[in-house]
Amino acid sequence: MILLTITLYSFLPGLAEAQEERLIRVGFDKSLPPLSYLDKYGEPAGFDIDLIRKMATLHGYQIQFVPLEWEDTVIQLKAGQLDLVVGMKYTSTRDTFFDFSDSYLTMADALVVPLATRDISGINDLRGKVVTVQRDDAGISQLESIRGGKLLVAFNQPDAMEMLFLGRADVFLGNRWTAEYVLQKAGNRQDYRIRTGLIPPSDYAFAVREGNYELLNKLNEGLANLHQDGTYESLYSQYLEPYNALAIEWWRKLVYGLLMVMGLVVFVLAGSFLWNKRLQREVKLQTAALADSFSFQTKVLDSVDNGILSFDQAGRITLINRAARKLLGLSKQPAEIYVLDCLPQLPVQQVLGSGNRHYLEGELHLGDGSGRIVYYYTASLVNSVGEQVGGILCLQDRTEQKHLQARLIAQEKMRALGELVAGIAHEIRNPLTAIKTFTELLPKKLDDSRFRAELLEHVPEEVARMNRIIEDLLDYSREKPVQKKWVKLFDLVQSVMGLFTKRIENEGIRTAIDISPELEVLVDRDRIKQVLINLILNAIEAMAHSRDKRLTISTQQDERMVCLAISDSGSGIETDEMQQMFQPFYTTKSQGIGLGLYISEKIMNDHGGGIEVKSDVSIGTTFLLRFSKGGDC
Repeated sequence: MILLTITLYSFLPGLAEAQEERLIRVGFDKSLPPLSYLDKYGEPAGFDIDLIRKMATLHGYQIQFVPLEWEDTVIQLKAGQLDLVVGMKYTSTRDTFFDFSDSYLTMADALVVPLATRDISGINDLRGKVVTVQRDDAGISQLESIRGGKLLVAFNQPDAMEMLFLGRADVFLGNRWTAEYVLQKAGNRQDYRIRTGLIPPSDYAFAVREGNYELLNKLNEGLANLHQDGTYESLYSQYLEPYNALAIEWWRKLVYGLLMVMGLVVFVLAGSFLWNKRLQREVKLQTAALADSFSFQTKVLDSVDNGILSFDQAGRITLINRAARKLLGLSKQPAEIYVLDCLPQLPVQQVLGSGNRHYLEGELHLGDGSGRIVYYYTASLVNSVGEQVGGILCLQDRTEQKHLQARLIAQEKMRALGELVAGIAHEIRNPLTAIKTFTELLPKKLDDSRFRAELLEHVPEEVARMNRIIEDLLDYSREKPVQKKWVKLFDLVQSVMGLFTKRIENEGIRTAIDISPELEVLVDRDRIKQVLINLILNAIEAMAHSRDKRLTISTQQDERMVCLAISDSGSGIETDEMQQMFQPFYTTKSQGIGLGLYISEKIMNDHGGGIEVKSDVSIGTTFLLRFSKGGDC
């Protein structure tokens, strides 16, 4: 037991010393992305860090990373506080203090200048400029030979870049990859340009304490192994290629690209030859199909009774069918004829100058002395990209239709005149009979006071009745000009309701008016008032035998129209009566000549609106008056 104890105590210090020898203290610049830096979790990261990790795993070393400012890494390596520093640029001065591994990166420092700066194209242009660099950077020796240059030193390269962003320096000198990284993170890569090739390239290697050849040999051996198994290339692609504007393999990629382009060119030439042959066959087939299609379209257009033609932006006819040629008096397909030559009164320029998707329609008289009336519809013609390339014109001969319409109107006038004469004879006969009776009895009963009282009561009433008939007939026959003004609809309805206040109270009619006091319509006040009087009077008379008498006046509106609804709870209107109620002299009342609704409809049409009726028998009737907000539909 004593012997075993002595043996263990003598072995454990040696084991601890061996483990201590396997631990490597690695110093690195903590602010040199993407080569070496601390990630968001505070852990060492970067190309140099992963490279030394792979090498340590290969040889079984344990690593203690020491993040420092670059100046401190050099100081601590000299003092023996570190075993290894990653990413040190080789210089002859540093070679006197440290031993360097084989180079694993070759790179020249770059100049970063604002995009607006155009007077810096070389090192000598830095004279009189403020250059920001990292403290103890090897590139400082390049700047010391420039007369008039000013150095602005920072602890690390990102801080030096920040001085450039703030305008405290004119130029940044340092690691190209770090400059690319910082610019992309800051989001202002487009505001700066990076100049390379102005400073001779330098080798980057691992630096160890002077005389530590064992560790140096392990490093060189590890680098060779990482190059052979592809680990080095993988790490390089991961960290440096995204920020490498001038990649090391640029020429190789260029050669590969050129070879691919040459192969593609050969392939395209061969394919083009074959494709050209195929296209020739397709062109022949499509040409024949197009000719057949054009012939078919021509036959279709020529079979249409309406005239159809198209014209270009200059108004020149490009296509015309047989009906249009016949209508315009053209013997054959025109070669150089303009639309305005055939139809000078046609508003072609309005269509061509008004933009896409515009059309015009109307009627015109042909100027050939035949008196023919033609309806036209013309619209702009656009191509596949929406550009106007001309117009299309449709023509329809409506001469016979107009003549037939005129004959029908004349017949209707004669029929209306017959109805008018019959109505006048019927309506005037009754008051004339009463007046005649009183006139015949006048000599015999002149002294009778009762007779005189009845004479004075009934004769003026019958005369007034005849006068009303004559006034209604005049309103029916004569045309009065519409004088529109903006009128508040609520005030207009209230003024009409005031005429029936006493009658409404006597008959127990409940009224409800739902109209905005600010709602205005553009109307002839007197003529619309006449319409309202007719409709409200009809509503009151329709509720004469109803138990529940309700008169409701309300409005609805949208962007274009205002609708005034006059509803009653009267007896309603039969369906066959609704079809005739707007005809002149049609009435279901014992008194009246049936012109009220006809005149009301005519007034609403003159205002660009309309009148509608909805009715349910034993429930009630609603008249709808539609007004355009602009005064015209």
